[in-house]
Amino acid sequence: MGFQAIWAISLVHLFPPKHHGQALPILREALSVSPNNIRCLFAHAYIFQTAADWIPAAEEFEKICALTDDSVDGLKAWEEQAWCHWQTTHDEADIQTLRTILDRLDDNLQEHGQDAARCLWRIGRCHWDQEGTCRNQLYLWLTLDNSLGKSREEAYPYFIKSLERDPTFAPAFTSLGLYYAEVAIPPDFVRASKCYQKAFEIDPRENVAARKLAESFAEDREWDLVEVVAKRTIEGEGGLDVGTQESNSSANHFVPTNAWAWKAVGIIELVRT
Repeated sequence: MGFQAIWAISLVHLFPPKHHGQALPILREALSVSPNNIRCLFAHAYIFQTAADWIPAAEEFEKICALTDDSVDGLKAWEEQAWCHWQTTHDEADIQTLRTILDRLDDNLQEHGQDAARCLWRIGRCHWDQEGTCRNQLYLWLTLDNSLGKSREEAYPYFIKSLERDPTFAPAFTSLGLYYAEVAIPPDFVRASKCYQKAFEIDPRENVAARKLAESFAEDREWDLVEVVAKRTIEGEGGLDVGTQESNSSANHFVPTNAWAWKAVGIIELVRT
């Protein structure tokens, strides 16, 4: 069972979520034997998180919090629990929790620079998401939109600070690109494009940045560049054979998450024939 647990944990992190269907029953079996296995609990929670099944993910991370103290694992689980809980509740307490975690990470920044960058980015994203919530509230609309846009302005310095902690943290570049394109007055599409390119260079799994780049290249009829971006995006989720060479069993079935990239490659191949 020990070897199987290690195998399942590895599958969780290999081109997620491609192998999650295969890993899940193995993890569940391992947890039935050893319910307090921290590594298996993390992997199990990540499967829920990747599927945007936020409440079960938060509950799994909460279990880890109960089993750990202020160790690295405990702090990580606490952060993930707050992040997952925020996705469904937009509870201000979760932002405060992330700030508390950030303070602890900053106490030992040399060892936790990337963790601090991720935490800062998440705080920024919480502020960013608040505007979307506000736009669904009629009473704020009736107050002449005084609050609209403010939350996304507040998000900006967190994205900048995230990159100060770790200049290779790709999600912060993606978020900055969205800020320059959608919030900055006037919009700065050149700077936004540079941010998307940087995010995509660092991590081809930055799907938002990839799609923004592909759309920009398509508008300029730079079809070769569209193809490069689309193929790298597909490779980032497991390669061009993803979903075609898997077993027919439901456990191994995987549906690619970036349909736009597959369509782009298909259209380009049709044009060339």
